[in-house]
Amino acid sequence: MTTTVNLKKMLHPKRWENRTPAPVASTAGSFIVSDKFDLINGAKAFYVASAAVIYMYEGDEDSWIQLPASGLGAFGAGACGEFRALGAMGGTFNQTVTAGGATSLTTNKTIVRSLAGMRIRVIQGTGVGFDGTVVSNTIGANSVITTSGGSFGANTVFQLFSGSLWVATAATIGFGVYDRATNAWTARSVTGLPAWGTDGQLVSTIGSAKEFATGTATAGGATTLTNGAKSWGTNMWANYQLRIKSGTGAGQIRTISSNTGTVLTVSAAWTTNPDATSVYAIEGNIDFMYLLGNNAVTMYRYQVSTNTWSTLAPTAARAGAMAAGGSANWIDNVTGWDNETLINHNVAGTLYQQNGRYIYSFRGGATSTLDIYDIAANTWISGFTYGNQQETFTTGSHSCDADGFIYLQKEATGRSFRFDVGMNLMTSLSTNVTPSGGVLAGNRLFTLPFVDGGTKITFLYSMIHTSAILNRCLLV
Repeated sequence: MTTTVNLKKMLHPKRWENRTPAPVASTAGSFIVSDKFDLINGAKAFYVASAAVIYMYEGDEDSWIQLPASGLGAFGAGACGEFRALGAMGGTFNQTVTAGGATSLTTNKTIVRSLAGMRIRVIQGTGVGFDGTVVSNTIGANSVITTSGGSFGANTVFQLFSGSLWVATAATIGFGVYDRATNAWTARSVTGLPAWGTDGQLVSTIGSAKEFATGTATAGGATTLTNGAKSWGTNMWANYQLRIKSGTGAGQIRTISSNTGTVLTVSAAWTTNPDATSVYAIEGNIDFMYLLGNNAVTMYRYQVSTNTWSTLAPTAARAGAMAAGGSANWIDNVTGWDNETLINHNVAGTLYQQNGRYIYSFRGGATSTLDIYDIAANTWISGFTYGNQQETFTTGSHSCDADGFIYLQKEATGRSFRFDVGMNLMTSLSTNVTPSGGVLAGNRLFTLPFVDGGTKITFLYSMIHTSAILNRCLLV
């Protein structure tokens, strides 16, 4: 039976309620990130209490289960992480098979759980362009995946939407990924990263694999795709990814390096050039993650496919460091920001209404300052003014985002706020009155959805400082 929501703001005020406490209390650097997209298996959150103590929270069951230790070493203030919809068996999202056949993919991976119903797509080799679901898989070494269609070979490369948890620890920094399909951790490179010791944020630009723009090409070349019907702003799609959905070249994914009004140029040549039959999508870039904070203006970008970090050199540097209590949220789902005709109407000459283009970062450090990183232009917009700009955020402040809103909670007071990105406005939210212990670094505010048929209800969760207490608040 479909859930009907008849709540009225005046009659049903938002109130925080207790949930099952975490198995261990929060400590400096402990953080929680959530899986907001896997609605087949039920959305989940991941509590990283230390490098060795990690739990998954089942929102639908209001229960906790322990996961394997990460093996990443030192842990403390500045530790952070991100959950991605894509799986990362062996530490990467592109998986090459050892053999293939009709609806069959043989891997060299040890898969320990059923993947039935999860999305799988082929991006290279035999069967390129297939985008379907897993029907079943064998358990154990050299797992064989049976799909809902397609025919594959030993050169097939696929991506599986089974989920992965990425974690950066602090002090002598460690970096690694937990893959849900294999229930295993893989250490990743930290070359190029400094020591880390103050609030940090790891930001992914994949989200739910939302398509920000789609269309059919009118022509293509070795490194280009043309849509003569468009009038894009110059380089508005830089650093997004371009995926050929169907037609000639189907399945291929490339990073967009630049664009004109009608032509997208990609960073690596196509294996098969697109043409007038090619249906494409422009999406958030699955290959990139961003690390910022550490009481510094410097930001780092990780490339999954090459397992390398680079130090970004923005055209305009950030005017101030992201300090204690700072936040960072990739904005990908603001209502009305996907209209390609309207995107070029910028706000105050500085900001375009374009999903997937920006990382919003409240600076923290006892300030109300909002800085915005423009991914397409590789530049910072510092000190962006907004409505009701007064509240300040410092050590112990938390943040998360969902559906075009950024949620923030201050220090140990429980006072909560909602920043409406589309309206550029900060508003108050229900206060969590549960008494808190001493403030701790680390982000432990997160959202989880409940979906029943066409109804989606989102809850905001908060873990109390120096405590195992978990509360949630209805956001309808």
